[in-house]
Amino acid sequence: MHGKSILIKLILFLLTTFSAWPGPVFAAGGPGATVAILLSDSEEAYAQPAAAFREEIGRPVQVFNLHGDISHDPGLKEKLLADRPALIFALGAKAAYVAKLWTEEQRDIPILFAMVLNWQRYQLLEGRDNIAGIAAEMAPGTQFVNMTMFSPSVRRIGLIYSPHSVQIYEQAEQAAALLGLTLVAEPIERSKEFQRAFKKISPVVDAFWVLNDPVLYTLENLDWLGERCINQKLLCMGQMENIAKMGLTLSVNPDTNQIGAQAAAMARNILEHGQHPRDLGVMDPLGTQISVNLTTAERIGLAISPLALDMATFVIGR
Repeated sequence: MHGKSILIKLILFLLTTFSAWPGPVFAAGGPGATVAILLSDSEEAYAQPAAAFREEIGRPVQVFNLHGDISHDPGLKEKLLADRPALIFALGAKAAYVAKLWTEEQRDIPILFAMVLNWQRYQLLEGRDNIAGIAAEMAPGTQFVNMTMFSPSVRRIGLIYSPHSVQIYEQAEQAAALLGLTLVAEPIERSKEFQRAFKKISPVVDAFWVLNDPVLYTLENLDWLGERCINQKLLCMGQMENIAKMGLTLSVNPDTNQIGAQAAAMARNILEHGQHPRDLGVMDPLGTQISVNLTTAERIGLAISPLALDMATFVIGR
């Protein structure tokens, strides 16, 4: 894992050093201009990315917290914009949405967002070119490569999606085709349709991939899915670490320890090298965490190779 950390640092260095190109600096505000971090709430998950960003950005930083509710501090918008920040780094869906809302009349202030699950459903980029970000999920292709590394016999992958995750489904379909895999997908519109959809596709697939979709992702559905996957001896994989802790075989998710440094590299490109947020778009996270539930793997009869197991960040049940 040490070598992986060095590789990520090298990528961040290259991202900062070589991705600049001629063009006007986007709202740089001078080398000493303050950068704002906007937190959705006081969730512990935001602490490390915020600290890493603060350490790497090389500018004064002010931290603002919505505490889960835009009405918690009615004067927070004025406080955040009072010194006209050079850039806003928004952590979480509420912070990203509010940063977009609050800069409606100040679109020359660039915004970077991170840790927004299923970011596409919030339409954060729609109508704006001052916003970029880091996805909270690994790309479908990365997910599928890791799935087949742990279970090489997988060829047909089941997927359930709702209107919230149509874009992810479309990306997954393209990724599966490139990898020579078949995606067996079933759309639903309500949470209570999940179990019916799973029963329909599970007999004809080798594995099942759970999306970070609020229609699918309910405790009732996940508890039911965990038992169903074991009963049918089916490899089931999710996009969040807690999926494996809850009993599914595998989860592949971003390494949040790398998010802050990656965001700082993107911010420096904008503020110091003239890169426009619209050219950055939403980047894939650089770091990957793989969690394997060995207890579940044994119950479904999945023999994991030592090489694959060595790639895991967390092993549950060893």
